Amino acid sequence: MCILGVGTLFVGIMANQIARKGMPWRVLKFSLPGITSMKDLNFVPADSALTLFFFQEAVFVDVRTENDFQIDHVKGAETLPFIDFLRDPARFDGKDKSSTYVLYDFERHSRNVRLVAHQLQKNGFEDVRIMLGGFSEWMYKEYPTESGE
Repeated sequence: MCILGVGTLFVGIMANQIARKGMPWRVLKFSLPGITSMKDLNFVPADSALTLFFFQEAVFVDVRTENDFQIDHVKGAETLPFIDFLRDPARFDGKDKSSTYVLYDFERHSRNVRLVAHQLQKNGFEDVRIMLGGFSEWMYKEYPTESGE
């Protein structure tokens, strides 16, 4: 039974590499040293994120899928879908590394948003924050949203 499981895993990984939209090797071997605890990440409550929003002191970055972003998102936010970022981390290159970035996903404790935040910090971005409560809390509190791009 164990051999069958290992064989199936191997076939799945190989098929993933052949598929046009498969995950590249660097993503499959993506490790999370030190991110098992959330102490290395910066969090900001939705209320404080709203203050940053009104004073235009942060760039809001939505890590949900492009389809979810098109439905609605924080007004003026940029889209950086998690899976696209993992496939091509250079997608965020060229951004000002000293700016404040507030990342969010729909869920309150999304692993995806933590992974993106961790990777951005690792890439030299100085002020990366994660919005506590996620987009669901932002909508619940009826903070500014928009749809489409």
